[in-house]
Amino acid sequence: MDKTKKNIYIIASISLVVIAVAVYFLFIFQKAPKEIETDEGSSFVESIEKIDAANRPFVTLTPTADGAEIIISIENVGYFDRIEYELTYQADNPQVAGEKIQRGSVETDVDTSQEKYKKSLLLGTASRGVRSPDTGITDGQLALHLFKGDTEYLSETKWDRFEIGISGGEIFDSTGNFSLDVPRLSKNHWVIIADTIGIPPNAQVSASDVLLPVYGTYSVAPQFTTSANLSIKLTGDVKSPKLYTYSNQDSSWQSVESIYEGGTLAAEVDSFGTFVIVSPK
Repeated sequence: MDKTKKNIYIIASISLVVIAVAVYFLFIFQKAPKEIETDEGSSFVESIEKIDAANRPFVTLTPTADGAEIIISIENVGYFDRIEYELTYQADNPQVAGEKIQRGSVETDVDTSQEKYKKSLLLGTASRGVRSPDTGITDGQLALHLFKGDTEYLSETKWDRFEIGISGGEIFDSTGNFSLDVPRLSKNHWVIIADTIGIPPNAQVSASDVLLPVYGTYSVAPQFTTSANLSIKLTGDVKSPKLYTYSNQDSSWQSVESIYEGGTLAAEVDSFGTFVIVSPK
């Protein structure tokens, strides 16, 4: 190899090294701070237990008269910047007998500037205005994603759906901590038992004294002609609990006489509604 070609190869090699070093400092070396900044600004998930009861949304799930839809209502949302939710359940597979499939609805834009969010959710499918309601609905769940600044607060609760006949009957939540022995009704009605997550509006009690979870039973059924027996199991050191009911129909509060014995609060109530238990801290 002559001397001229050798010099050209040496110069080319040096040039490649210089270019490689320049690329490193211009693109690779400077990228690290940006990645760190992005990680520091990313959101993270906390349990809703971190949120005071007074700031949690109050959620109700009311089945329509035919049971084919759920009216979801969310109040007290102003504390959060944004709310999303998924309402899911298991239903009979219309294609395969004896098999269950997951169904549900997703909402990604709950307006937290409004006092109340309300929407009808079909439990099934629809095509060209014709509904095909699901059957055999079980394992209802509601996941709320509550965003405040860079933090997401997650709430995951269950809901249970029942059809009460004219002969009445006892209904239970999935944990077995809540039961309501419903008296005879004038006709069949659908009912949902659900954790309301927060406290009803215009509370007549101190939010810090409310025992969570707050249970609600929701239906379009009218007031009972005879009283229903309510039973709620309580845990922890509960002192002198008092029961209040909240009516979604007229937004009224009422104090209800109750008996607390052996870790269970018992009372007689005259309608479906939200049952709030207060125990002074």
